[in-house]
Amino acid sequence: MSISRNLVRIIKIPLRDNKRDLAISIIAIIFTASLQMSIPYYLGLTIDKAFDGNIQQDLSITPFIQIGILVFVLSLLRGVFHYFHMFTGEKIGQSIAFKLRKSYFDKLQNLSFSFHDTVHTGDLITKGIIDIEGVRLFVNTGILRFFLLGIFILTGAVLVLRIDLILGLLALSFIPFIGIVSSVSRLSLRQNWIKLQEQLGILTRVMDENLSGVRLVRSFMRQKYELQKFSIASSVVRKTTFKQIFIKSTSISINSFTFLISMSLVIYFGALSVVDQTITIGELAALIAFMSILQGPVRHIGQLVNSIARASAASARLYDVLDQSIDVKNNKKSIKFNDPVEEIKIENLSFSYGTNEVLKNISFSANPKHSVGIVGPPGAGKTTLSRLLPRFYNLNSGRILLNGINIEDINLEYLRNSINLVDQDLFLFSDTFRENVRFGRPTADQKEIKSSTLKAHIYNHIDSLPERFETMIGERGVQLSGGQRQRLSVSRTFLYHSKVVIFDDSTSAIDTQTEKEIREEMNELGENISLIVIAHRISSVMNLDEILYLDKGTILERGNHRELIKLNGKYATLYKMQINPELRVK
Repeated sequence: MSISRNLVRIIKIPLRDNKRDLAISIIAIIFTASLQMSIPYYLGLTIDKAFDGNIQQDLSITPFIQIGILVFVLSLLRGVFHYFHMFTGEKIGQSIAFKLRKSYFDKLQNLSFSFHDTVHTGDLITKGIIDIEGVRLFVNTGILRFFLLGIFILTGAVLVLRIDLILGLLALSFIPFIGIVSSVSRLSLRQNWIKLQEQLGILTRVMDENLSGVRLVRSFMRQKYELQKFSIASSVVRKTTFKQIFIKSTSISINSFTFLISMSLVIYFGALSVVDQTITIGELAALIAFMSILQGPVRHIGQLVNSIARASAASARLYDVLDQSIDVKNNKKSIKFNDPVEEIKIENLSFSYGTNEVLKNISFSANPKHSVGIVGPPGAGKTTLSRLLPRFYNLNSGRILLNGINIEDINLEYLRNSINLVDQDLFLFSDTFRENVRFGRPTADQKEIKSSTLKAHIYNHIDSLPERFETMIGERGVQLSGGQRQRLSVSRTFLYHSKVVIFDDSTSAIDTQTEKEIREEMNELGENISLIVIAHRISSVMNLDEILYLDKGTILERGNHRELIKLNGKYATLYKMQINPELRVK
């Protein structure tokens, strides 16, 4: 989609959603320009009236008092209309920004993991803040300024050409030169702005990663390296910004020089015309006043061009996200699944990241009476499998069934209410313990929150704090140990009451005894809970009904703990290394 097309989409928003405010603003612009452009006209009439056609006679002060009062009234009215123009313009801009922010954030909430896997968070934040700000400013500095400049220039052209054709053309001669210079600088400004936005995204990414990994940086004493990396990214931004300033400054200087040349020519030839009595001194004064008033708006052509260039680049980057197709979405006939899960069944599941095949023909089933554990080396596809069950990605082939229903036919909200993933990459919000525990169920009462934290063995720690559940846990739970963060994450699951629970190595930082007690609490949640545990630690899965050994995307071994030990294969080798090095399998 072209950049101009994206800009048209931005312009259509106020035409569709802010018609009344846009109409008020345009009417205010018309009156603002008309009132301001009438001042030179009345000024010329006053001067001619004061001289009364005889330049040698004494001047009458009365016309100047009258024009002073008139200019004051016209300026006052112009100020009122200018207020409405600026207020409604800013109101429209903020309204557009509000709608775009909501649409942008909503889009990010619905885009599949395959999109988020390839885009850096810093880039998305930059687009959601800086680019939307560029679009917001475009309303006043672009759309409405276009109307304002158009009315000023057209009105001024008519008035000066009525006085004298030649002098009028000289008075307007600076306008096309400024237009040419602004047009030449437009491409440079647009390309430079795109480059600047990309570099600001990189700078944001560097800062975000540094602050997120501040403890790692300090522990390895890499502050100087991080500072150097930030300085390099910042220097690139500075260089690009200076180029932007150079382009603007050059354009403004050329425009000023062009205007002064035009003004000099008008004064010289206008004086000759006054002497020749082809125009009056009042008309010459009106010409000069018209030029002085036009100078300001015409100088804004450069700002108008810059606004268009910025909005073009910003809207292109913004709609690059807004136009992304959503891979994982509800079918037209998706059903609402509220039934107890009698069985979750995986049939011949295969999945690839691009051309990289991660899972091949995976088949197994779990139900409330048949728990499943999955082990294997890093990179075997275990985490990918855990994220396919709640349908975070679409399968390449195969099926996942809940009670015989394909999960692609189940409404996503109901599906994810039924299947809860306790991820290894757990995330805690910079909020209180209470809000973190009840994130999945905001309506949970204190009794339920206490019960879930007791089952997750985190209640005693919370209860020992001065503010208990109202204690802020710090950014991403920085004030908690790894085990405490995992237990807090598990407490969400106890509160969520899902029908299928998947633990993806989410208890690795918890001691074996506590993990065992948490597992027992999970088994006591009810008869309708199907449990799938993915782990690197054998002790996490050895008591489950069936264990799968996954390697390179395929199931190499399956069975319960005793059967796999007797098999004397990969699982038995892992068991010997972790649990019983002296074991000799016969």
